[in-house]
Amino acid sequence: MNSKWFGRRLVVLMAILCGLTLFLGVQAAGATPTRWARWWTDTSFPGNVMDTNLVIQLGYTTQNGQNVITQQQSFNVNCTAVGNPVIQGSKATFDGSSYFSCALPNIQDLVYGMSNGTFWIADSCAAKRPALTGVLTIDGTPNNLAGDNPLFYREDIQFNLPLKVSTQEAKLVTAFGGVGAVSNGFAISAGNQSVTAVYIKTNPGVFAPTFTVDSLSLASTPPTVNGPFWLTNLETTIYIGYSPVSGNYFEGTLTSLLVDPVCVGTG
Repeated sequence: MNSKWFGRRLVVLMAILCGLTLFLGVQAAGATPTRWARWWTDTSFPGNVMDTNLVIQLGYTTQNGQNVITQQQSFNVNCTAVGNPVIQGSKATFDGSSYFSCALPNIQDLVYGMSNGTFWIADSCAAKRPALTGVLTIDGTPNNLAGDNPLFYREDIQFNLPLKVSTQEAKLVTAFGGVGAVSNGFAISAGNQSVTAVYIKTNPGVFAPTFTVDSLSLASTPPTVNGPFWLTNLETTIYIGYSPVSGNYFEGTLTSLLVDPVCVGTG
């Protein structure tokens, strides 16, 4: 074999291999990032009108782990008053026989529409850092003395504030995807109280529920819970001021309530 011919072939082969390596490297560096969608619900009463919204964010995660938000859209949720909840002073008063029923639309379909038909998330998503934040008062002389005082109910998310009338103490009770936690008791106030419940991830699959009323931190029972907390992305109903399971009602007033499970669907 001619040594010059062999040398030229070797040079060409090496050039092809180098080019292929460069091409694959470029492809890897420019690989499609992980797309995601997340959602939360937000209720308030501005101008003495109930305003409940489903907020959806679309974005992607880069290869170095950076989350980039590309879209955010708010969808008004249709809510129907049952009984006679009174909205006045930008807050709703629940008398123990009234509530709101809200038709939460199909999140999966909304994400598909927002992405112009290019992104389809699963029927359910795992909550990453479930949280509830509300501004409210609790009626200290309720009609339902031994009730669970349910403020928010969805089939996979619940938030109750049971009251012990004799001591005027209440607790925060939360459940996400069937995994619940209960706070220590706190003294109720005649004025607005800011309440929060956040499940903070401490280890893979392990979360520590943390509760706060105004500036007071409350211990949780149990102190840690195991995830993931699977929540639906399909059409469902949320109840504000009522639980269809217990049949009990919330008694007090509500100024605002944010329910943000940080539920992320990927695709």
